[in-house]
Amino acid sequence: MITGTKPLDPTMLQTLCRPMTDSDLPAVLALQAQVYPADILEEEAFFLNRLALAAWTCRVTIREERLLGYLVAYPWSADLPPALNQPLERLPQQADSWFVHDCAVSPQAQGLGLASLMLRDSALSAGQAGLTRASLVSLAPAVGYWEKQGYRPVPHTPALVAKLAGYGPGASYMTRELDGSGQ
Repeated sequence: MITGTKPLDPTMLQTLCRPMTDSDLPAVLALQAQVYPADILEEEAFFLNRLALAAWTCRVTIREERLLGYLVAYPWSADLPPALNQPLERLPQQADSWFVHDCAVSPQAQGLGLASLMLRDSALSAGQAGLTRASLVSLAPAVGYWEKQGYRPVPHTPALVAKLAGYGPGASYMTRELDGSGQ
């Protein structure tokens, strides 16, 4: 994949939304470094771990061979979010939620609906697997975006506050129902 800095033309060829693969990781890591602060970047091993466990709900968007966005999501227990940058031995046996761990879109492609495209596609897979809830941790600047997507903040317990500390100031754990249609 190419991650160049040339401005995007909205009339470009059709956007492809597909499952993420190991070969996407160099471009995913480059995009991650472009959109997030250095202190919360996750390592390649994290992405490899999540792909090994749940590639069926991780997505990328591609236009003209350029990776423009990625989504890391997987089945999880909705009680508490997972820690950042920590490998998992396995997914919870009693997973009751589709956890959106990371959704990033290139600044040059924001506003084109790519996040919604990846989220819908992955949520459809999650719904087909029987998951009826969605959860995520929103960084402070994105809470409003996620509220527009139907997510609502979960009241903070001491255990949740401890988990959220690793996500940065103002992070919010949010949930919503999945309706089975990818919405």
